[in-house]
Amino acid sequence: MKAPVTKPLDRSELEKCFFCEKGMMHGGDIHFYEVTVGQCIVDLPAVQQQAGMDMLMGHPALGMALSPVTRVAHRMPTKRALICAGCALEPQVIPLVLEDE
Repeated sequence: MKAPVTKPLDRSELEKCFFCEKGMMHGGDIHFYEVTVGQCIVDLPAVQQQAGMDMLMGHPALGMALSPVTRVAHRMPTKRALICAGCALEPQVIPLVLEDE
């Protein structure tokens, strides 16, 4: 079994816990979590165009091959947060990270 590859976290990247706003080791734990959350938004007109092409061609594979647009969604910018070990055990809603501060 291979040893996991680690990537160091620089001191400049350290910040307070996203939820409790305390330091990462305030509870005495030596571990914490770095969470990156992304959000996608459906491109409804593109999906409708693709569905129409599928129906027109009679088969999804033909519609996909002949459709000028193949995207179905847009990726929004990701957000990064550090979460202390204590807060990670709480039933938090991770999408709260996506809210603007």
